[in-house]
Amino acid sequence: MNISIEPSRIVKLPYINSLKEDQLIKPKVITQNHFYSYTIKANETVYPKTFALSSNVPIIDYIGIHCFSVWIIEPRRMFLEGDHVIAQTKNRRLYAGKGKLLTSHSLILRNNDDVNCGVLDFADLHFIGRFARGISMNRQ
Repeated sequence: MNISIEPSRIVKLPYINSLKEDQLIKPKVITQNHFYSYTIKANETVYPKTFALSSNVPIIDYIGIHCFSVWIIEPRRMFLEGDHVIAQTKNRRLYAGKGKLLTSHSLILRNNDDVNCGVLDFADLHFIGRFARGISMNRQ
């Protein structure tokens, strides 16, 4: 068995550790007290405004991300079909699903079996981002 060591670095991401049902994700996550130490490989990029979100938030989850303790989210306006998307509507509901453009005004969210689960109008969205990675931690 060979063990190969890869260069990596740690970046500190703003960390939202609680999001109550009546709170909206701020367009620019700024926190002075809560950061998440995120390890990336040398060839990986952290996109601007990327943040970490604790999984203890209420979410309508079509793709099974609730099993991760921390979600790494990249705010984005454009996606590839099948990207894992996190969206928050103006009425404060949070969704996770595989994104597919339905029209120029709406997005279909699918589950892991590519079954359509919901349609979101862009006019109703407060926040949209790409689920970049889920991190499991021991919960005690």
